[in-house]
Amino acid sequence: MNRSLYATVSEQDEGLRIKDFLRRRWGISTALLIELKRRDDGICINGARVTVNYVLQEGDRLVLNVGDDGADSGFEDLDLPLNVLYEDSDVIVLNKPPFLAVHPSKGHVNDTLANGLSHYFHQKGETFVSRCVLRLDRNTSGAVLFAKNAYAHDRLRHGLDEGTVKKEYLALVHGEPSPRGVIDAPIGHPDEATVRRIVTEKGKPSLTEFETVRSDGNLSLLRVVPKTGRTHQIRLHLSHAGTPIVSDFLYGNENDGILSRHGLHCAKITFDHPVTSKTVTVKAPLAPDMEKVAECLPPAQRYHTLDRYLKTEYGEKLVKLSLDGGMSCPNRKNGAGCTFCSARGSGDFTPSPTLPLKDQMKEAKALIAEKWNGYRYIAYFQAYTNTYAPVDYLEDLFTRTIEDPEVAVLSVATRPDCLPDEVLDLLERLNKIKPVWVELGLQTVRDDTANALHRGYPLAVYDRATEALRARGIKVITHLIFGLPGETKEDAVASAQYAAEHGDGIKIQMLQILKGARMAEQFESAPFDLLPLDEYVQWVCDALEQIPPKTVIHRITGDPPTESLIAPRWVADKKSVVAAIQAELNRRDTIQGCLRPE
Repeated sequence: MNRSLYATVSEQDEGLRIKDFLRRRWGISTALLIELKRRDDGICINGARVTVNYVLQEGDRLVLNVGDDGADSGFEDLDLPLNVLYEDSDVIVLNKPPFLAVHPSKGHVNDTLANGLSHYFHQKGETFVSRCVLRLDRNTSGAVLFAKNAYAHDRLRHGLDEGTVKKEYLALVHGEPSPRGVIDAPIGHPDEATVRRIVTEKGKPSLTEFETVRSDGNLSLLRVVPKTGRTHQIRLHLSHAGTPIVSDFLYGNENDGILSRHGLHCAKITFDHPVTSKTVTVKAPLAPDMEKVAECLPPAQRYHTLDRYLKTEYGEKLVKLSLDGGMSCPNRKNGAGCTFCSARGSGDFTPSPTLPLKDQMKEAKALIAEKWNGYRYIAYFQAYTNTYAPVDYLEDLFTRTIEDPEVAVLSVATRPDCLPDEVLDLLERLNKIKPVWVELGLQTVRDDTANALHRGYPLAVYDRATEALRARGIKVITHLIFGLPGETKEDAVASAQYAAEHGDGIKIQMLQILKGARMAEQFESAPFDLLPLDEYVQWVCDALEQIPPKTVIHRITGDPPTESLIAPRWVADKKSVVAAIQAELNRRDTIQGCLRPE
């Protein structure tokens, strides 16, 4: 097929020999340069063929013809139902089913994916030269990347060496691995002639990362990322770790009755585009045979944690930077504020609002650097009401925040009654640059409880705000408090269900009595009962069972400053609370959404 690259020579490149320009501008390899020299129209300036020693002049119009020049692999065409995941002028990515070889070989001459591609391009009147960048074993399903021309293939192969072409697999394995881990074991050939590989000190360094996605204790679905590219690396490494891939005749038990092929699927390919340099990510839906097994396995963690969501959505963990935008709250100006709110408006862990934004971010990064160094951030405006300011002020503040290349997400905590149209429009614009989350303090769906808390708005205001935000493509996270005075477990579960229906994520915490809050005065003058830990755990687990599995649980218990906490004291031990909730879900053998009505 034909493919040309174009460039106009700038003043900066004037005086360069064309071969130097091609190496600098497009990364042309020596082998490809030799190939282009042989073609009559391989390298042209202003419509005329030139040699590689031509000296460029400003304004020269360069054309590089990197197509196949009529060449064809000559494979026998096979009319296959190809599942094309991505295609442009330079690359094509296909979702390969199992039991299909990628390329013709002695055992498979005309029944391969390449034969199907030959038919696909010939039907369009184009030639086909097979240039597979990432191959898969015949029985492995998933994404396969082909280059459409010599230049794209050259650049992508170079990307493999540089690590800019990345693969992510899903593997069904026996056993229950740890939630995540790294297998570091060198791989080499055994002494006897065989296709098998072995772990040996004489082998090449090999590294595989994994994370358990689903598991019932006997079978597990893993997300696997090979950091090196050795033959059979994933299959061998997982077997070496004691969790062999199901139905693997080489490194496990072919006759385990689970699948009719080894359970490995290339689920995602990420690469820098050979021409545009933009990062391209292509996902391949799980093959039906593996999906049938995987969907029967419960999530490794029994609720949809923020950590899992971030790794699925962004491919990595993100860390929160708590920031103070220097705003107040209309509820405080119109009265004394919500009775449960601390003196700093929930911004107890933010830097001082007197610091400029740049210094706040620097200080916030430094606070978490020892534990979370090297991660990108969620810039979280936490204190008070972070849309309670003129829209020009908000636009300047939030724009400067997301300009930080380390910030991946902007999260804004506010009230549903502080989202006028001009603010919603601003958030919508920002959301097109980087993801924007809006966190709303609902606490409860009961208006009588909300009035007692001096929340300052009825439930209908929350409804309108969530509808407006979601219509603009902005994710909504709702804050809830369990154990509010006068409320039952049924009330708490109803609030969680309602919030899940009106948003994308939920934050749950126990009612905390904090110094400086109006509720602290009420509690001291007329003490009321607070939930003990075991009862709170029951409420949370009951709520999780009724919340849709897709709802992200951003928080399942609070994290108050211990010096401000009056009661209940058990909330200060966050890890113990989370462990107790997980233990109760394990005891019940339930997962998020399992009791939700159909």
